[in-house]
Amino acid sequence: MIIRRCFFLVCCAAVSLSLSAQQVDSLFVRRIFDEALVNGHSYQRLGELCKTIGHRLSGSAQAEKGVAWALDMLRSYRFDSVYTQDVIVPVWERSETEALWLRSKALSTQLRNKHKPADYLCEAFEELPLKPAARYRLQAVALGGSVGTSGEVKGKIIVVNSKAELDSLGKAGRIKGAFVLFNRSFDERLINTFAAYGSCVGQRVNGASEAARFGAAAVLVRSMTNRCDLHAHTGVMIYDDSVPRIPAMAVASAIANLLERLQQEDPDLELAMQLGCRTLPDRPSHNVIAATRGAVFPNRIIAFGGHFDSWDQGEGAHDDGAGCMHAFEALRILKALNYQPRHTLRCVFWMNEENGLRGAKLYAREAQRIGETHVAALESDRGGFTPRGFGVDTLIRKKLLPYSYLLEPYGIATLEPGGGGADIGPLKSVDPSVALLSFLPDPQRYFDVHHAETDVFENVNRRELELGAASVAVMVVLLDQLLD
Repeated sequence: MIIRRCFFLVCCAAVSLSLSAQQVDSLFVRRIFDEALVNGHSYQRLGELCKTIGHRLSGSAQAEKGVAWALDMLRSYRFDSVYTQDVIVPVWERSETEALWLRSKALSTQLRNKHKPADYLCEAFEELPLKPAARYRLQAVALGGSVGTSGEVKGKIIVVNSKAELDSLGKAGRIKGAFVLFNRSFDERLINTFAAYGSCVGQRVNGASEAARFGAAAVLVRSMTNRCDLHAHTGVMIYDDSVPRIPAMAVASAIANLLERLQQEDPDLELAMQLGCRTLPDRPSHNVIAATRGAVFPNRIIAFGGHFDSWDQGEGAHDDGAGCMHAFEALRILKALNYQPRHTLRCVFWMNEENGLRGAKLYAREAQRIGETHVAALESDRGGFTPRGFGVDTLIRKKLLPYSYLLEPYGIATLEPGGGGADIGPLKSVDPSVALLSFLPDPQRYFDVHHAETDVFENVNRRELELGAASVAVMVVLLDQLLD
């Protein structure tokens, strides 16, 4: 009787595996996309997050309201488990006291003569509300982590386009007491805008300390975008404790163009800055997690998600509300289709990617501490634009390539070597065997809104978001079927 019962269980397991293997065929992929496009929940949920919560800067009351919203939302879908992980995060607060002013005789004269120097501002000049005045308030925002000022800080402006240029001017004594504008722009020859961003972002992260070595009074950084407009893009900056901390702001790209030209024309040009931002003691926050338990390998995990925090400009719609909704919707779609995963599928909303990675590091440490095994981790943190494919770790790429025919009809067959992301990187550091993947939407419009006031729900296309969620769901199924 025992032998017959064991034989029956083995047969059942074989049938279960056989049925599971058939679920990764083209018909099941079609069902995933149909569910996302016809019955999708991602767009509605993203709208709720953006319009009822708004931005979610780490350590803010907004972020904690968002965590409560996310918990209630995920619990309403009755996933096998929904819970939080406690994490301590840094706290930086912006202030209503935040301004950058320009005093320029040359600009005042031009405006009095009704001259419109459109080449200063590209197509954005018509939007700039400039009239002849003693001084002009410019479109600029404090960089995340900047110190405030004690009253107004004033100085001449020095424009640099490279660290070598900064060093040369600094050694000549021209930086001392000045505002340094780091004005290196995106390389327009680079088709992948993320590569262009990577080549410029160092001036935002480290520029203040580099200029402080030569006695600069303050730093301005050209916004990290290839769009010429009047929206300033914030982002994290880091101080080197070996030099004084000086205030730092991002200026809109059109304003950076204006300042560079005026510097050449007006020797009396002067800037003034006033900031009330500050850093406060760390506070508790949370990662939010939802999971469907695996039927065959319940202790082996496929994690996928995005970061839940955002900068306080805009609503964090593309960065990274869209990535979180991709992950949640992928889990929901598979549940709606009665998919029985072999591995445990875990949707993760990581906290504090923008200015500390505390949530990701805590998640990886906890996994190591309790002996969890992650076989794969996928991150979506490039916006909710049209899906193109995935960046794929070499550990898994050869296994996935034969299945690219399933992805081609949906325009997502690109399987670039590489893969990974800020929030899943710490997993790799504690377990080199975990395969990392990154979701790759079309990159051309992402830096129009990245870290800017324009990163709002209205700038997310419903269909593109739903296509992205379906793409993530398909990749999760492939990983579930192909990995042991």
